Amino acid sequence: MGGSSLYQRAGRWLEDHRGLVVVVVVLPLSLLFHLIMELRLWAIRKFVSAPERHEERVREVQKQVLLWNKQSPATRRHMCTARPNWQSLSTTFFRKDLCHKISLPLYDILELRESCMSVVVEPLVSVGQATAFLTPRGYTLAVCLEVAEATLGGLAMGVGMTTYSHKVGLYQESIIAYEVVLGDGSRVRVTRDNQYSDLYYTLPWSHGTLGFLVALELQPHLKLEYIPVRGKKQYCDMMRRLSGALDKSHPTPDYLEGTVFSKEEAVIMVGNFADVPPNETHKVGTAGWAYVRLAFMC
Repeated sequence: MGGSSLYQRAGRWLEDHRGLVVVVVVLPLSLLFHLIMELRLWAIRKFVSAPERHEERVREVQKQVLLWNKQSPATRRHMCTARPNWQSLSTTFFRKDLCHKISLPLYDILELRESCMSVVVEPLVSVGQATAFLTPRGYTLAVCLEVAEATLGGLAMGVGMTTYSHKVGLYQESIIAYEVVLGDGSRVRVTRDNQYSDLYYTLPWSHGTLGFLVALELQPHLKLEYIPVRGKKQYCDMMRRLSGALDKSHPTPDYLEGTVFSKEEAVIMVGNFADVPPNETHKVGTAGWAYVRLAFMC
């Protein structure tokens, strides 16, 4: 009884002082965890990353699935990825120790195909990793989440959206092709108009139940315009006009953001997805904070 009362008092104290607990305990632990994960990612990129070995690694995945197929159907367990639950962003977990684990060491960005505006990645590439790769080259993902730790494969097999999905759709609608190892060990390329088109429309939301994703081909493209505006009323009115708040029939951009530097100075950033001429790709999305700030000098 006394132990239960002590537990309740401790819980009440933590609840009443949750701000202190967050600042003193949670934030430092979160920072430490972030640094450890960044170090882990650096080590993977430095010592494990090898895009040229993609085919070899996919064959290893196929080999694992084929070995599973040789087991007795009466005793073999369901397959799942060997990725530990603690690395997942999901709030629901299951007992992977009760399953047959398939290792998927697929962390690489394989290719940026500027001629056809696509990027090919392995499933464990994160949003942050893809953004760091694409932004210096003048691109971004068509559906780019703010959660840097989310993996592109996880978003493809689950669901992903962002603040401009009302313009470009959900994450899976920016996928050109999936590369999947099926339950029989075969490897297929899935597009919306080939013989595996049924899989193209059922892989999203399937959470990996239909096969093991080993590669994705996605659409990246974005063109940004920076508009310096002086005067509080002027930049507020411009935001309302561009967002369609004043006229519902007014065409709205895919992105619309504003950076306010002072009461009377702001830069409106308008972004639209576009096919950019090859000789202008270096101009797309490469401007940094300094460019935005210096826009007033033009």
